[in-house]
Amino acid sequence: MSKVFVSSTLFWGSPLSEILPLVHQNRLAGLELWAQQFFLENFQEEEYLRYVEKYGLESTVHACSWDLNLASANRGIREASVQQVIRSLELASRIGAREVTVHPGHMTMVCWREESIRLLHQSLCQIEEAARALQMPVSLEIMEKIKKEFVTDPRSMEEVTGDLFTSFFYTLDLAHCDSTEEMEIFHRTLPRISKLHISNRVGPQYHTPLPDGDYDFQALLPQLKTWELPMVVEGYDSTAAHEVFTKNIHFLQEQGGIIGHV
Repeated sequence: MSKVFVSSTLFWGSPLSEILPLVHQNRLAGLELWAQQFFLENFQEEEYLRYVEKYGLESTVHACSWDLNLASANRGIREASVQQVIRSLELASRIGAREVTVHPGHMTMVCWREESIRLLHQSLCQIEEAARALQMPVSLEIMEKIKKEFVTDPRSMEEVTGDLFTSFFYTLDLAHCDSTEEMEIFHRTLPRISKLHISNRVGPQYHTPLPDGDYDFQALLPQLKTWELPMVVEGYDSTAAHEVFTKNIHFLQEQGGIIGHV
């Protein structure tokens, strides 16, 4: 059975004392902790570690990515972006996370692709050096096909990483794929995939609940199980009732063999 994690962004605004018991009660393997949320909410590492140990949960960390760009033509923004990723790596190391998810940068101008590749590679060199020093695996994420994003398939990922291609792991986000056929192609052609991000999409609206969108996850999940990769349920929810989380969990419980009923 593949391990199923959940993104902490499905509990936006909630305290750790509420989030982690819910992860445990719903028989999930653990949490993908968004570093930006951890810092914004002023979560305490000691409290986090107490709950993780109490419930036997695993952790991954999603590096800070909002308002950042590892490929920015603005040197100050690019350097700040690298430092925020390294800060996320350091957090992950202190809380015993298994890896850190990192968004590659995007183009400052859509006509500056070659320059963006060069600048992004420089940033990735610094991140790889820090990751090696901390002994913390980094998993780069395949991004959605929107304006200014250019690391959107295995070929472009190999292009920007260059000589570092085998130094990183990779995260396949299914909502960023344009078809189930593309999911299969990316899975087959991209080596060192460490996990899947799973959520649905409605056209250009990304990360909708699993049962609500263009993809039939009831049909898709049996195939995903054969890939034997950890899965992280993604989305955003700031409701006190955790409505999106609850919808996702109920859907997964109904499928059988994904997570158990509580």
